[in-house]
Amino acid sequence: MGAEMKAEMIGQAARTDMQLAVPVLPVLRRGVRLRPVGNAVLLDGADRMQSFSGAFAREGLVPLAEACDGTRDHATLARHLGIDEAAVYKCLALLWTAGAVEEAMAGDEPPVAPELACFLSRLGNSTGTNPSWADAAARLARRPVRLEGDPALVAAAQRALGGTCTVVTRATAEDELTVFFETVSSAASLSSTEERCRLDGRPLLRVRADAKTVVIGPYTDPAITPCLECGCHGEAGLSGEPPRHVHDLVAGLASHHVTALVARATTTHLPIDASVVELATLGTTYRPATTRPGCPRCSAAQGPVAPQAPAGAVYEAAVALPVREFLNPKDHQAHYYTSNIRLQTQFKDWPSRPHTALPVPDLSLLRHEPCQDSTPLTLDGLSLVLKIAFGLKDSETTAERVKRWTAAGGNIGCTTAHVVLRDASLLPPGVYAYADQDHTLVALSTAVPEGDAPCEIVITGDLKKIMRKYGTFGFRLTFLDAGCALSSAREVARHLGLGFAPRSDWDDDAFARVLNASPAEEPVVAVATLGGTA
Repeated sequence: MGAEMKAEMIGQAARTDMQLAVPVLPVLRRGVRLRPVGNAVLLDGADRMQSFSGAFAREGLVPLAEACDGTRDHATLARHLGIDEAAVYKCLALLWTAGAVEEAMAGDEPPVAPELACFLSRLGNSTGTNPSWADAAARLARRPVRLEGDPALVAAAQRALGGTCTVVTRATAEDELTVFFETVSSAASLSSTEERCRLDGRPLLRVRADAKTVVIGPYTDPAITPCLECGCHGEAGLSGEPPRHVHDLVAGLASHHVTALVARATTTHLPIDASVVELATLGTTYRPATTRPGCPRCSAAQGPVAPQAPAGAVYEAAVALPVREFLNPKDHQAHYYTSNIRLQTQFKDWPSRPHTALPVPDLSLLRHEPCQDSTPLTLDGLSLVLKIAFGLKDSETTAERVKRWTAAGGNIGCTTAHVVLRDASLLPPGVYAYADQDHTLVALSTAVPEGDAPCEIVITGDLKKIMRKYGTFGFRLTFLDAGCALSSAREVARHLGLGFAPRSDWDDDAFARVLNASPAEEPVVAVATLGGTA
């Protein structure tokens, strides 16, 4: 199922979200068209085919697109079409988000080939860095690309990039991007090129080709990335010279990513990842550049250099947001897809399990002075802690919009609180899940893990839910959300005089058994004890 976005939603968001910018003088992107098909209007030629439905789409979207010639602002378009200016703004926001319109260029058209102009405009990403394709062309024109390394690949890249950007083979005074083609015969020269770029503070893109693979990356910049040695650590040796018939393929792949880096107009995995392309199958894998602890060039850690980066560091590098210079604002649109907005109103439920209603939380207690003495845990106290840390603001939550007491990534609610009770004066000992939608405890198990605290809060991450929007980055968000929840729970507990202590270690397998949860789908991301001595 394709992602759905509504003009009303994106129109409202564009007025306040600084990462969304509706063109003032909109013009239809080169190489795209809107055409009626049945009860919908299709967008052809953009980076993905899209469909617009609804009464206005059928009757007014094509005339609006045709009127976007770069000379009319929103008010003029509204008068020309006889519709409300607010409606024009919403529709332009949607068309711009879809990649159908861009800002009209300022001044004369750049002297580039029509094919390049169409390429930059049509595939320039609907919320790309450049308001117009002409801005992307200007970036290509003013930044030299220096080619070094294997002579045959350098020659192939010169042919591929000719007429697209300024290609040089000697040093310039400009802020050049150096591309080094590493093969068996040129590998010995890479270190001197890397040292020169590092000392000059200039970026380097390494392209590695042998008899079996081509590797685009890593991209190294002393200001923002790990060094080349860290980015390449763990690579196997070169398997032989690349066959002559793949020279143009290697040059073409490199040229695509060079264009994307310089023009900021098309998609690239750089500078975060390097891509490894198998020549026999064209199968591609991605490898993040990761600093090894102790590296004297790019690590803050002191001591010997680690032989390889820890798994946690590799994951963090793989999901890290790029620096602002390489941020892709188009990714921000995911917040406004209808399916992602709907996630916030989807809750876990245990229909076959008994639910116990918690006492109505007394929020007025948080307006009083904090308790100075230790107090025993009660069901009222547990109710208030769970409500603030994991629950909803009932008076402000609607069927369309959820309001939470504690910050949550994407307002999705990707963590689930489980309560391990050992104090029979509260409820029968056992393991319970907290249902945030109706503020109840759901009995899961009568088996209680070993421990001394009267109560433990075990937080698991709902990876199936969060990864529908954020992919593998969602794993990181479960820890961030758990941290926010623990902070809120700690403050409420302190206010009530309850003991509270986050745990730094726990038995994942033991909790997985009593929760009947798969660590691969619902890992334990935080544990804290509640009750006892404050």
